[in-house]
Amino acid sequence: MPSATFLNLPQEKQEKLLEAATREFSRRSFNDASINQIIKDAGIPRGSFYMYFADKTDLFRYLMSGYVDQILSLLEELLIREQGDIFEALLDLFDYVQRRRNEDHLGETGAMLAILGRNAGMQRSTVLEMISPGEIMDRLGRLVNADQLHLEQEQDLRDILAVLLAVSGPLIYNGALPCDTDGTAARAHFKNVLRILRRGMERQTLS
Repeated sequence: MPSATFLNLPQEKQEKLLEAATREFSRRSFNDASINQIIKDAGIPRGSFYMYFADKTDLFRYLMSGYVDQILSLLEELLIREQGDIFEALLDLFDYVQRRRNEDHLGETGAMLAILGRNAGMQRSTVLEMISPGEIMDRLGRLVNADQLHLEQEQDLRDILAVLLAVSGPLIYNGALPCDTDGTAARAHFKNVLRILRRGMERQTLS
């Protein structure tokens, strides 16, 4: 996480550094990204960078946490649109990232998708670790139509949301990566996974 020194900077100075980091991480993989290029683009001394962040990893995680927040905000909007149907909202989210995966821009979630595209195989776990079950419940729980779910005890909604995002996250991540195909097969696979989760996996037997 950034230091108090960074958080106390004027907003425009914070944004200038984060924009420089976004450009660098969008152009190069995490391993190849250069702190020297970031501070040059941001117009700050090297010493100042280390007063703000411990290292490149610290900056990267903070930057990505902002995009994770954007994704959760988008999912909130989709839940409202789908009247609390979490399964339809997740499919909408998949469609959203698929539509934007080959776009060359850094606005909104485009930056996150560009960075993911540069770091296939590494950032999936990094991104998912930024979402805690408690945050998921706080952000999404009130918007989910609980009447559509089989809830037997108070903690079930929290656990269901955690499971749904844990399963959906990697599939949505893969759908976000640049690809030459139209994504029809990937969408069909994701839709089938959601169908299985919606119906349940245990065979019901007559007693």
